[in-house]
Amino acid sequence: MNKETFATELVKWWDTYKRDLPWKNTKDPYRIWISEIILQQTRVEQGKPYFAAFIKTFPNINALAKASEDKVLKLWEGLGYYSRARNLHHTAKHIDAELNGIFPNNYKDLLKLKGVGPYTAAAISSFAYDLPHAVVDGNVLRLMSRVLGIIEPVDQPKTHEQVSKFVSEAILHVIPASFNQALMDFGSMVCTPRNPDCTNCIFNVYCIAYNKEMVSQIPTKTKKAARKQRYFHFFDFRLNNGEQTVLVQRSDSDIWKKLYELPMIETDNNNLIDHETIIQKWEDISNIKGPSIQIIEQKKGYSQILTHQKIYGYFYEVHVSYWLEKINSPYYLVKRKKVSNFAFPKILNEYFKSGY
Repeated sequence: MNKETFATELVKWWDTYKRDLPWKNTKDPYRIWISEIILQQTRVEQGKPYFAAFIKTFPNINALAKASEDKVLKLWEGLGYYSRARNLHHTAKHIDAELNGIFPNNYKDLLKLKGVGPYTAAAISSFAYDLPHAVVDGNVLRLMSRVLGIIEPVDQPKTHEQVSKFVSEAILHVIPASFNQALMDFGSMVCTPRNPDCTNCIFNVYCIAYNKEMVSQIPTKTKKAARKQRYFHFFDFRLNNGEQTVLVQRSDSDIWKKLYELPMIETDNNNLIDHETIIQKWEDISNIKGPSIQIIEQKKGYSQILTHQKIYGYFYEVHVSYWLEKINSPYYLVKRKKVSNFAFPKILNEYFKSGY
């Protein structure tokens, strides 16, 4: 397909059907950056309230840089992929301290920022600075694979290079910001993963997948390895007349880095933990020996699917019969009414919402 025709027809479509989103009518690289990081692995409708909350809480790069990591993670809670939030915070501090609070104004320097890859750098450089760098994400790979009839998996470098070459040359014929916005919107609104609107698609005359009746087969992906199964057993220790509980912050060496959780034991199966093991766990936390706790097993389990893992969570309500002023590090004694101030993985929030 002719690249100039593709670009001009796409932008013409977008002029009529563009989506009215809160981060589109701005040249502010900070707001564009925030929106693009939020929208990684996040649907637009889900991302809207998070964007609004972030801009309200952190209206500029300095405000985000000065915030605590816990506050940033709490605001991010529910979006998942928490490394995005940590990278966001790290980059804000870097720009504030090392670049005088001024965003880089070119693609090459944007790529140097932690958490900013080719897609995000292209989005910021085109939307904020009108530079001709085309975005390539899942929507674009799907659209162009169908139009160009690419049957190789979209997660292969060869496919990415082929798509990147086409859109990088096409963007030169139109306003870069309009082209990239149009690519995003067209992939989200017309050339969708399932049930694309091929009948009304402006490219159906050129689309190889449509004309060869291969839309449902394109794009393809490399077969993924089976997800690892993990079994987490969480202990909801209720002490001091039930007014307090115990929390611990996760380390940097595993999933959910720096988020909080209830004390936990991981096992290699879904068998419930025996009482002696729970008593031992409490003794490690409190240094108090003896069976002075009442264990109520929560039979209902919860699960959470991550990119390469599936987590099964089992919760145990444990009542402590005596008063305690302090516990061993790294555990925290927290008022139950203050638990909502901490950032937790999704699986723990589901437990808390169930009647905690």
